[in-house]
Amino acid sequence: MIEAELEARVRDPERVAERLERRGPGRVERYRDTYYDDGARTLGGRDHELRVRTVESAQGVRSVLTFKGAVIDADSGSKPEQETEVAEVEALHAILRGLGYQPAIAFEKRCRNYEFQAFGRRMLQRSCGFRRSRVTTSNWKRWSRGTTICRRR
Repeated sequence: MIEAELEARVRDPERVAERLERRGPGRVERYRDTYYDDGARTLGGRDHELRVRTVESAQGVRSVLTFKGAVIDADSGSKPEQETEVAEVEALHAILRGLGYQPAIAFEKRCRNYEFQAFGRRMLQRSCGFRRSRVTTSNWKRWSRGTTICRRR
């Protein structure tokens, strides 16, 4: 899968949140991400990413392993992505360390996510604070760079 992500500075986050809530209720999720690389930073040197993500929400806890290849579209920063759900996340961390990978960076963020249809596509809008908003769609080839989701920026 290849995702197209658009980021925007939001000057009026309350108004954007209000408009999104009209589309459907948002869900609060906590993300714990750990990005791995080897000691020589081989993955980063090739613009690849290896991430373990655990997402906690009212629906439960799930973990995924994601590999992202190098950027294929400079304008959007889109990367090919392979992802699989993980049943035993601590075992996965141990496996990656056993293979010689080390945590390169780890962080946690709390987001409010909205899923909706727009322009014939499934969209995910993620607000994680810092007055920024990210909209993601997996149908990147059909994305129109001129399309505006929020008219006011």
